[in-house]
Amino acid sequence: MSAERVIEIARGELGYSESPPGSNKTKYGQAYGWDGVPWCVIFLWWCFREAGESAAFYGGKKTASCWTLYRWYQEQGQTVYVNEVCPGDIAILNFHGTKEAQHCGLVVDVQHKKPASNEVDYIVTIEGNTTPGLEGSQDNGGSVALKRRYPNQIVGVCRPAYTPDPPPPDYHGHWAEDAMRWGIQRGLLMGYEDGTYQPDRTVTRGELMTVLKRLEDSKT
Repeated sequence: MSAERVIEIARGELGYSESPPGSNKTKYGQAYGWDGVPWCVIFLWWCFREAGESAAFYGGKKTASCWTLYRWYQEQGQTVYVNEVCPGDIAILNFHGTKEAQHCGLVVDVQHKKPASNEVDYIVTIEGNTTPGLEGSQDNGGSVALKRRYPNQIVGVCRPAYTPDPPPPDYHGHWAEDAMRWGIQRGLLMGYEDGTYQPDRTVTRGELMTVLKRLEDSKT
């Protein structure tokens, strides 16, 4: 899934820190073309870009403002309630008990208070420009870290419109799936114009001869 790819990219950045400390200077800001500013949003922009999902983040545009980011998703109808949060969403955060969009993070896990309950106990996020622990500034801490955040810290939840995953091939789950994959990988079996392989379709003599010739040609 596309969301899983963004999460994978973000996980690979855990432990990264700005240099020098306190400068807000990062490789994310350099790639963004706006280095030296608070970079929690810019970090997410970079992760989405690296995952090939730039359009899902703020419509492919740029911003370093949590509030601007949140408002844009609201305008697109791409926000959900806290109890609907899921991995791949963007959590807009505040640590001072107000509704100000102060910080943001990529949701990678959700823990509920009870099994089969939709009441969120806490979420796990990957955030840029925070601290590894509870010490120091949570919204300008200079590192990429895995964090636990609670509902009273969540101002809102953005749900990016990730690229839909392609449907599985029509031979997925078929008794001859392994054989189908074997033939496709070796260039012996071609799909039809509509993109299907129709594993139960009757083979004509012409199609059979074509496959046999490809097999023979592959040996030369």
